[in-house]
Amino acid sequence: MIISHTSVYQTLESAIEKQHHHGFLLAGPKGVGKATLAKTIAITALAKASQQPFQIIERQCLSGAYPNYIYITKLVDDDGKTKNDITVEQIRNLLNRLKLKAAFDAPRFVIIDAIDNLNRQAANALLKMLEEPPLNTFFLNICHQASGLLPTIRSRCLQLNFKALNNDDVKRVVAQSGASKEFSAEIASMVNGSAGQYLVIQNAGGEKIIDSVEKLLKITNLSDLKTAAQDILKNTDDAFVLEILHQLLYQKAVAQPGVYANSAQAVERFLRFTQATYIDASQRICAAVLLAQNPNQQELIYG
Repeated sequence: MIISHTSVYQTLESAIEKQHHHGFLLAGPKGVGKATLAKTIAITALAKASQQPFQIIERQCLSGAYPNYIYITKLVDDDGKTKNDITVEQIRNLLNRLKLKAAFDAPRFVIIDAIDNLNRQAANALLKMLEEPPLNTFFLNICHQASGLLPTIRSRCLQLNFKALNNDDVKRVVAQSGASKEFSAEIASMVNGSAGQYLVIQNAGGEKIIDSVEKLLKITNLSDLKTAAQDILKNTDDAFVLEILHQLLYQKAVAQPGVYANSAQAVERFLRFTQATYIDASQRICAAVLLAQNPNQQELIYG
């Protein structure tokens, strides 16, 4: 069931049926339902073109067993960690696969979740496919930040914009997910209309993980800060901790812009700067907290 985004769904469905476009950017905040909508559109179209029941097509697609449905996301390495980006090898494998004749006389759907995660080589390889797309193939590209994409990719896709969900819709999505815990207004206030982020925080400990991150901001002794960072990392990873820290600061900046606005911006820049680097997790958390406490010490953090 798609919650909200009705007009986007109808526009995308019509464009595919009439083959007006082959490439789409499903753009908007993380966790608002872009991937869910893309999967639903693709599976519904494939089920219409098949003589098999919808449930069978859906099960085959989501398990990766339906040849006309291709879902690409970041791979997991041998240590169980998700890689930093979608690689050029993945896109080249996609190209080789699309050169082959489709297994079924039906559209082929490629869902890239998310196109923001393509490294530069992978983005250039995808661009070639968007310039000369295979017949009856549709690219549904999940996009969290359209401004960061290659302009040539944006120009070859129809951009469909998704808005953040309101709290009632977030609550409906959470209930639909089967979550057994009572809906938390505190978590909802942290996620800017992202039901996906709500569920991530809830599953990671809910209000407790938020409180743990907020306590980091009150620690001024570096040794104590390192110990606290290492403790919190026993149950989660640094990317998740820093995302919560970032949201906390922006929430505080709305209430007290003169106090927290610079801190929120400094931490955001730091997260972008260190996104593709290999800094020790506890050190990265400590550095971000120090910046949050005193955004004027950026030169010390960046060296």
